[in-house]
Order: sequence, then structure tokens, then C-alpha cells
Amino acid sequence: MIALNGFARRLSATGTASLAVLLVFFCALAYWQVFRTDLAGDDRNPRVLSAFHDPGRGSILDRDGNILAETLGDGTRQYYDASTAHLVGYLDPRFGSQGIELAFHSVLSGAVPSGWAGALSAEFDRSRPKGSDVVLTIDSDVQAAAAIALGARSGAVVALDPRNGEVLAMVSVPTYDPGALAIHGDGLFADATSPLLTRATQGLYPPGSTFKTVTAAGILERGIATPETIVTCPGEIVIDGFPISCKNTPQGVGTYPFKSAFTFSVNAIFAQLGVKLGWAGLTDIARRFGFDSQIPFTLETAKSQIHGPDAETTTVLLATTAFGQGELLATPLQMAEIAAVVANGGTLAQPRLTLREQRDGRSLGSLEPAVSRRVITAELAATLREFMVSVVQNGQAAGVNLPGVVVGGKTGTAEAGDGTSHAWFIAFAPAEAPRIAVAVVVEHGGQGGSVASPIAGQVIRAALAR
Repeated sequence: MIALNGFARRLSATGTASLAVLLVFFCALAYWQVFRTDLAGDDRNPRVLSAFHDPGRGSILDRDGNILAETLGDGTRQYYDASTAHLVGYLDPRFGSQGIELAFHSVLSGAVPSGWAGALSAEFDRSRPKGSDVVLTIDSDVQAAAAIALGARSGAVVALDPRNGEVLAMVSVPTYDPGALAIHGDGLFADATSPLLTRATQGLYPPGSTFKTVTAAGILERGIATPETIVTCPGEIVIDGFPISCKNTPQGVGTYPFKSAFTFSVNAIFAQLGVKLGWAGLTDIARRFGFDSQIPFTLETAKSQIHGPDAETTTVLLATTAFGQGELLATPLQMAEIAAVVANGGTLAQPRLTLREQRDGRSLGSLEPAVSRRVITAELAATLREFMVSVVQNGQAAGVNLPGVVVGGKTGTAEAGDGTSHAWFIAFAPAEAPRIAVAVVVEHGGQGGSVASPIAGQVIRAALAR
């Protein structure tokens, strides 16, 4: 009996010690895997370092299955299309990662799930996970057309399917080789031309007269004018001592319907009616189109602004903002959204850059939800569509005259502040049932109608041939 009692005590002590060891183990596991999540991204973490040479990392493909980025057998990450560099991004042990490489790192790397299940799997199963491929919405033909049309000129092109928000093309120039970052990285980061800047989503430019689409929406919505309202400019209109000329545009001087003021981009008329719209009205419509807020998008975006945070909201600033100058700043993605809203009957389908996750050619589902919101009424969108068709039909953007295709567009020639102008053009086609919306900006390019619209024309032609 004494021997049995001793055995029982020893068994109890062993069990208690085992429980204590397990408790310590799980506490340590919780600390390192749950509470010390900061270590997951530490550049001294072997798992982080190994991700840069992971032969199991998934590929990045365009919608046609063309490989944009893949990992070779030796763990080297290979990139194939410089025009997609800002979208695909880079993966480098020194400079980190950007673009899709960063946004979908866990998918591409096959990272274990978070929480207790993931922590236990990471501790007990040391086999390297296999990543999935990420398929982008990019159309190879549309992307190539945009890259060729823009050429070596600094600027950006964004092409969306307005019906679902899929990005068909997104080009930023200058570009770079993501695979050569280890060699040229220091020079790229120091380059004054900012080749690493994704101009399509982060470049901020005064939008010029393309913004008149937003101002016109506010004016029409609030009944300040109708398309047929007769407006008059004798030569210039003076607002609080600030003269705004209408002699520099066709049909600027004289009396004509408001629709013609849009067609021929008469600054003075938009300044005059913009003042009647007021800061409250202009701010309301601009914010509904996405200004003053971060655009929800796959990649990082810069916030387009109506005016600076410390601006004195004077009547003169209101007038110049109404025709697209003032302190306005917009990204090309923002301006593509404006064209897309008009094209899509007043509803914005939130832009997205990915179609699906797949492994071994088998779809594993979408990576981004389809989201939409109404910006303006369908009736107002239809009127604006007619306005933008009138711009092209009246010879203001000859570069998008395509045989058998009705195109709607708006030119912009935005003062850059250094004596030059950025060339802008936003457009959609075909006007009766739009399948593409485009925004083009050429830095210091001059006239939007003659410089930017031909670029948009080539992109539209490629998209409608899909």
C-alpha cells in the first residue's frame, strides 16, 4: 500500500511537471507568435529574408495568362514587362517590396494563416508552403497600346472598364526594371525624375478643364443652368477684381448655350457659374466623385484635393477652382473615375487590379470584392455623356475620332506653375454603351486636345478590339 501511494505521488508530480512545461510552451508560443507580431516583418527574421529567394513563390499574371513576374528555380525573382513595373512592384531584401508583391505577399508566399492554428502549424510543420498565383485585370493588348502611345514622355495612362471597375491598363512613365533594384536601387531612389513613383495612382496634377465635368455636374444638378441656358461673355468676366478671359477659346466671346461653354471649355463662364454654385455646392459634388478622400484601391493612392488645408476660400479661388485650376490636385486614377461615372450611368464601380487567386491553373476565388456606389443620377450622367460627346464631335479632340465609334471626352490644358502646361484628356467609348473609360496626362505636354487625346485614341482602339 505504501509503495502504491509513493507511485501515485510520483505520477502526480510527473503530470504536474508535464502540464507546467506545456503551459510554459504555450505561453512562449503566444508571446512570440501572437503578441510579438512586430517580429514578422523584422528584416533580421530568417523567414522574411527567405521570402526574397523563395522558389515556391507564386507568379503574377495578366488576364491573358502572360507571366509578369515569376520566381526561377534558383529563387531569383524575374520580371518581364517594364510597363507594368509600378503595378507588379518589386521584391528585394534591401529595399523591401511594393505593388502587388507587397499587397498580396501572403497569397504569393503561401504564408500560414494567423491565430493559434497558424502558430501551431508554423512550429510543427517546417516544410516551405507553396504560394498561389495572382491574376491581374490588366489586358496585354490595352497595356501595350498605352505604353507605346505614351512612349518616353513623363505621365500616366489609366484605362478602366466602367461597368465593373477592372483596370485594363495602367502605365506610369518614367518606369524601371524591378529585377535590377539590387544594382540600381540607390540611383532610382535618388533620381530627380522619380521613376519609382506610380504616377497613375500617386502623381498629383492640376486637372485643368477636365474638372469642368465635375463643375458641370454640380451646376446642372442644382438647377443653376440647363444645357440650353443662354450664357454670355463679352470678352472677359471680372470676379473680385480678377479678370478671366474668354477670348482664348473658340466661341468664347458672345452668347451661346451652356452646353457650348462646356464643349469649347470657356473658363470665364465656368468661373461665373461656379461662383453661383458656391463652395458648398462645388465641394459636395467633388467629394462625391472622390476628391478629398483616399480612393479605395489595390495599390496605395494619393488623395486628390479641392484646395489646400490652409487655403483661404475666397471667391477668386472658387472661380478658378470651378474651371480646373486654383489649388486643385488630382491623380490620373481619380480622373479616370470621373469618366467612368459618366460612362456607367452615374454609378462608380470601384477600381480593382486583380481578377483571382489561382494555383496550378485552378481558380481559388477572387481577391477583391466588387463594390459600387451611386455618385449622380442616371439622368444627369446621360446629360454629361452628351456634353462629352459634343466635345469630340465639335473637333476639340481629333485624336479620338475613330471610324464607326462615338467617343465622349473632355480636354484639359492645366497650368503647371512653371510656364508650361500638363496635357490632359479623359474619355469613354462607345458612347451608347461604354466599355472603356480612360484618363491620360502628359507632364508639361501642352494642349490636351492635340497631345493627350491621340494617346487615349490608341488605347480606346485596342480596348474595343478585345
